[in-house]
Amino acid sequence: MRILHTADWHLGRIFYANYLTEDQAYVLEHQFLPLLKEARVDAVVIAGDVYDRAVPPVEAVELWDSVVTRVASDKRIPMFVIGGNHDSGARLEVGHTLWAPSGLYVWGTLRHLQGPVIVNDAYGEIAFCPMPFSEPKSIANYLSADEANSPDMTTHGQHSYDEVYRLWGDYVRGQVPKGMRSVAMAHAFVSGSAESESERPLIIGGSYAVAAQAFSGFSYTALGHLHRPQRAGSEVIRYSGSLLKYSFDEAAQRKSFTLVDIDEKGGATIEQIPVEARRDVRIVEGAFTDIMNDEALHRRCGDDYVMVRLTDTTPVIDGLARLRSVIPQVMTLELTGRMAVNESDEDMTPNFYHLSERDLFGQFAVAARGEALTAKEAQYIDALWDRINKEEL
Repeated sequence: MRILHTADWHLGRIFYANYLTEDQAYVLEHQFLPLLKEARVDAVVIAGDVYDRAVPPVEAVELWDSVVTRVASDKRIPMFVIGGNHDSGARLEVGHTLWAPSGLYVWGTLRHLQGPVIVNDAYGEIAFCPMPFSEPKSIANYLSADEANSPDMTTHGQHSYDEVYRLWGDYVRGQVPKGMRSVAMAHAFVSGSAESESERPLIIGGSYAVAAQAFSGFSYTALGHLHRPQRAGSEVIRYSGSLLKYSFDEAAQRKSFTLVDIDEKGGATIEQIPVEARRDVRIVEGAFTDIMNDEALHRRCGDDYVMVRLTDTTPVIDGLARLRSVIPQVMTLELTGRMAVNESDEDMTPNFYHLSERDLFGQFAVAARGEALTAKEAQYIDALWDRINKEEL
């Protein structure tokens, strides 16, 4: 069986005030859907974070509806979807009873888990085992509810992610008939994996790391949550990574779809297909004048999303607007040169952290126009600050 593993689409994502729905639609329309036919995919797994937030924009929902309709109804390819920490699980799985006969299986919460879904290929049966994202206490309650097969939930640390996922993994494996090949689907942080800036922590405070051993024993484990494509303790326990680059620290990453071939004995062969995005995410570093005059650089950047790191140590007036005149999609500007100077000059630290608003404005005036405020200007600014302070009171 050939499975396409993907995750972390984050439909409706906003990147520096820009909705990425059109960029996401481009990849799904021009690569994901054609790939299903070209690669002769037998099943699709989406391991969580379909949406970027619990209540996504209408355009994101419409895109999701369009894609799953064509996969399940038109192409007749089974599709297995679990909820992630960005999704509203209850909203995601609305309609799941109606979708299942068409081959679209969605588990947003634990409420409707009824064991694995078993499908057939040329070699026999394969069990698809959903483990949608949930809080440890909810998982513990779910496991305890099965009176006949409940694992022991009385051990110390029963509500930690690692402990609960180990028990959950054992429980799910116990639901798979002996000798049957199996695919687990989970949205979790596996210990030792590489994180990215664009990921929201699963919990605030405490440890949410899960040992890879929780997913051992499956033919393949399709993970979601981390945005970098990577193995997680084993070649057959993997993150597919996100659909697009969602932060500038991901600029050097190569996003991909993961093709998994499972043979008759349950062995898995992995192939990564690079994502062909509409726009890339780039970091450009250099002096302001050099960047402004580099026409070859402007052509390379095109309509890509760009962060500019300026090495200039002197102020650049209206730098962002001027850069956008030659590189339209400059999203943000970092003054790395000036920051380096400030950090290396101990005398600058008190000026930044401890000066009053008046003094800071005075320094700004000197930096911006090369001369200090006149007595009349200083008097006006003092009066202005007094008025502002009174309004705040």
